[in-house]
Amino acid sequence: MDTGIDFIQPEFLDILCFNQKNLVIFPYVDLKHLHFLELFTIGYNVVDLESTALHNLKDILEFENNNDYSQNPTIFFISNVDKQKIKAIMELDDIHCIINSNEKKDMSELVNGNSFIFYNKKSNQFLNYNYNSNSNLEFEKLLISTSKNKEILQDKIQKIKMTATKIFTELNHEEKPDLPAILKEYEKKYWQQIIDYTGLYYDIEVPEIQHDSIHNTSIGVKTNEPRGDFSEEYKIIVSTHKPIGKEFILAYTRIQKEKSQSFPFRVRGIVQPPRAL
Repeated sequence: MDTGIDFIQPEFLDILCFNQKNLVIFPYVDLKHLHFLELFTIGYNVVDLESTALHNLKDILEFENNNDYSQNPTIFFISNVDKQKIKAIMELDDIHCIINSNEKKDMSELVNGNSFIFYNKKSNQFLNYNYNSNSNLEFEKLLISTSKNKEILQDKIQKIKMTATKIFTELNHEEKPDLPAILKEYEKKYWQQIIDYTGLYYDIEVPEIQHDSIHNTSIGVKTNEPRGDFSEEYKIIVSTHKPIGKEFILAYTRIQKEKSQSFPFRVRGIVQPPRAL
């Protein structure tokens, strides 16, 4: 990749943000370009490490990771890492990192599971990444395509992080928080993705939203609310404004006839209109 903006792709947003995975990129990438990936690490403190100057890299990472008293977790940007050091890093528990390796040879021998995703930037191919085919990265693509610049995209990801924080906070106070109310600013088909992200980032179990809530909750619309009875108003209108009453009855009859084959057209309280006066 030639520029940092090339890293602003839905796959990296999915890997680093929504799935909270580690990323290994090879061969070497200029550090200033690599740091564009910080955009997808909102909620983390970023620490840069140059591995060639550190002979005890694994010990340093282990110490820093276990003695970090910051409110936010740490993600390490580690550059110039060879195969042996990558193997050592992969043995660490609860590590969050983006590794840039100077290795030019095949790295497939290091692939072990999917907590570390390997990406060959020369061929633009992932060695062990399979996104959720059900979502087809729809949410990630939407966030990126509707952002005119890096700052707008950053704000959108930060907003998702704030939503996750609100879910986490509510879970500490309520056994069953009102998740639909918290997630109402997003389309319902993206709710589960935000919930999964919350669970991964905060390392908690978030209760599932009931199936009925996902499909029946409409933003800004209250369901199961009784409708008003306007039959008396209707009688007044057709009795005092006969031409309007006749036109309404004719229109109603025509629509009822046209739509009866596909679905019944019913107006509560005026299913059978009275004869024109």
